[in-house]
Amino acid sequence: MRLAKTHWAVFAAAGALLLAVGCSKEEPKPEKPQEVRKTCAAVKAAVRGIFRLETAVGREAKPKMESIDVDGMTAPELRERLLAFTNAAAAHIWMPSEKSWIVVQHRTTNSVPLAAAMDAVADDPVCAVSLPEIFASYAGTLEEIMPAFSSRLEGEVVPEWFVTKKIPELRWLDVSGVDKDILEPTLHEIRSMQVVRRLVLEGNMCSRQASDKKGEDEATEKWSRAMRRNPNDPMLLERLDILAKNAKGFLEVGKVLQAMKCYETIILIDPKNADAVRNFGLCLGKIGRTDMSKEVLKRAEELSK
Repeated sequence: MRLAKTHWAVFAAAGALLLAVGCSKEEPKPEKPQEVRKTCAAVKAAVRGIFRLETAVGREAKPKMESIDVDGMTAPELRERLLAFTNAAAAHIWMPSEKSWIVVQHRTTNSVPLAAAMDAVADDPVCAVSLPEIFASYAGTLEEIMPAFSSRLEGEVVPEWFVTKKIPELRWLDVSGVDKDILEPTLHEIRSMQVVRRLVLEGNMCSRQASDKKGEDEATEKWSRAMRRNPNDPMLLERLDILAKNAKGFLEVGKVLQAMKCYETIILIDPKNADAVRNFGLCLGKIGRTDMSKEVLKRAEELSK
């Protein structure tokens, strides 16, 4: 469902208002993501999905899952941490969050049966994501990502250093026993989720490098495209969580325009986000834009239905 032209006009006018008062000059800074990573439901769902998928090998060959918090970590520090997993028969690297990664060590085998993994994910009443959506967070085997350390990696670790442009092959996924009419669309959807994740990372890179509104808009446009193709990407949803928490923080200290900027960004990425639209409308009311506020709140009500 698309926003009606009148609604787009309202948001465009509100965005112009923010620009006119100079809100974009004080771009909201993301909070430290540690608290968000602990509470983001999308990241939790992704981690649970990874566990269900990877442990479909059976009790005898059950792998070990370990999380790595790369927040503030440098490339040499991460390399040293990952070297601890080189003795495993295989190690798979997953990135459900921008800073919280998962390493899965397979001690006896590097083969996960796709049929069993699909059943394990589908039979879990708590797992809220599909098997292809879980693969949005897959970065590659340890062997595939270690060559990245040969490059000059300066500053804090970021996911895009280790996610290759070429989508990694899933040689460890045993596809025997899966009917062709199920296998082909499943593998196609897995690939699609990987493509979308790269789009999310492109947006992240644009955001880090942005020095003006044009750069910010480019990042938002990429995230918006990613949202349309996979609204369940946990790294993207984590970013929306951060924006929402930042907005709440700004409101608590009376910075309404900065909060509006956060909500505006959320809406540009996810126009169906009723909470963000409602909060944006309430903020408009706080700054005296009553008519515009009523229009936006009406749209929020429609989205809630």
